[in-house]
Amino acid sequence: MISNGKHHAGSAGGGEGIPPPKDQDLMLDAWREVLAQVLHTRDNEWKQQLRAIKAESLAAVAEMRANVAETRSAMEDMIAKRLAQIREPADGARGELGPRGEPGPPGKIETVRAYVHGAVHYERDVVVHEGSTYMAKHDTARTPPHDDWQLIAARGRDAAMPKIMGTYREGESYSFLNIVALGGSSFVARTDDPGPCPGEGWQLIASAGRPGKQGQKGERGEQGQRGERGAVAPTILGWKIDRERYCATPIMSDNSEVEPLQLRALFEQFHDEAS
Repeated sequence: MISNGKHHAGSAGGGEGIPPPKDQDLMLDAWREVLAQVLHTRDNEWKQQLRAIKAESLAAVAEMRANVAETRSAMEDMIAKRLAQIREPADGARGELGPRGEPGPPGKIETVRAYVHGAVHYERDVVVHEGSTYMAKHDTARTPPHDDWQLIAARGRDAAMPKIMGTYREGESYSFLNIVALGGSSFVARTDDPGPCPGEGWQLIASAGRPGKQGQKGERGEQGQRGERGAVAPTILGWKIDRERYCATPIMSDNSEVEPLQLRALFEQFHDEAS
C-alpha cells in the first residue's frame, strides 16, 4: 500500500502519465486552430485554381469564337467569289438547246381559311373575308382590306346580300348591308362596323311616314268618361327580299302595301367604288 502511494506521487511529481483535463482542453483548442488554418489555406488554393480554370475556359471560348468568325468570313468570301463566277460567266459559244425536261409536280395552293377578327395572321396566310380572298404581306392584326393584305380575288356582285337585323341597338356589331329599323325609318349599313345609326356609315332607305291627317273631332262625351284610344300607327315588322330584282319590300304591322326599295343602284355604286 505504501509503495503504491509513492508510485502515484512520483507519477504526479515527474509529469509522466495522463495530463490533467485542463491541459487536454488547451491541446484540443490548439488542434482546432491549426486545422482551421489548414482548411482556410486549402480553400483559398481551391478558389484560386477555380478562377484560373474559369479564366482559361473563357479564353478558350473567345479563341474558338474568333476562329469560327474567321472561318465563316473565309467561307462567305469563297461563296461570293463562286457566285460572281456563276453570275458573270466568261463569254463562249452558245450551246445547243437541251432536251425538254419532264413535267414538274403540280403546284400547291396555300391553305385558305376564314378571317378571324382580332387574331394575328402571319405572312403568306390566305384568308376569306366578306367574300374576298386576301394574302398577308407580313404578320398583321389589321382587318382586310388594308395595306397589310394583298387582294387575290375580289368578291362578286352577289357575294353579299341584305340581311334584316331588326331594331337598331347601340353597341351591337353590324356588317355591310345589314338593315335595321330605327324610329320608324330603315337604314342599311354601307360598310362593316358602320358606327352609330344614323351616321355616315348608314344609308337611309325608308324614312318614317308623315303623321296622318287629324280626324274629325268627336262629340263631347259625358263628363268623367274617357274617349276610346286611337289606332296604333303601323310599324315595319321585317323585310321581304327579292334577290332577282334587288328589291326589299317592308312588311307592315297592318298588312298594308308599301312600295319596295330598289337597291340595284346602291349595289352598282358599291361595286364601282370597291373596284
